[in-house]
Amino acid sequence: MDAVQGLLRGTVTVGTMQGLWAGLHHALAALRAEHPAVVVRLRQAAVADIRQALRDGTVDLAVVALDRQQQRGLVTRLLSREEMVLVTSPRRDVTGTGGDGKVALDEVAGLPLVDFAPGWAIRHAVDRAFRAALVERDTTFEVNDIVAASELVRHDLGVCIMPESIAARFPDLTVRRLERHAPHWNVMVVRPRGEAPPVVAALLRHIT
Repeated sequence: MDAVQGLLRGTVTVGTMQGLWAGLHHALAALRAEHPAVVVRLRQAAVADIRQALRDGTVDLAVVALDRQQQRGLVTRLLSREEMVLVTSPRRDVTGTGGDGKVALDEVAGLPLVDFAPGWAIRHAVDRAFRAALVERDTTFEVNDIVAASELVRHDLGVCIMPESIAARFPDLTVRRLERHAPHWNVMVVRPRGEAPPVVAALLRHIT
């Protein structure tokens, strides 16, 4: 009778990574307004855990950053491709080695670096970029919280590489672009293969 009356019921479990939100709250609010009987559960975890949860069915869809090797067996839709930037205190003098003001990764490696914990997609992308540039670095601070990273940078204890959209949350900090091998991530909405259940399809329509 719910179906005949157009009333959608059910539960949808959504996964997302630490450090990535991508405006998901707008989609969840729109779903609740359209289908108030749908129950939404949110699970935040490392990208590897979210990917496994999608495959074993404990998460219905997720907004995550994945590379090509991590997409097998999943249906994906690209939301954005974003370059990462270097965030510093305005007091720190990082001039950049190029005439365009960009900073090379070997210069970053000589600075006290605020890194995110292993398992974070940001850390994965940054590690991969340094490997591609053949540059070794030491981590001075390792945190699992965006706010903690920003506070360390704000007090000029270190510098941090993060996606530009996250850096924009801290307008008092200085953003500098990176030269060759700048890290990036692909933000995607991901779900298991097969036809999406009605509650999942309803939420997908609001994720842009």
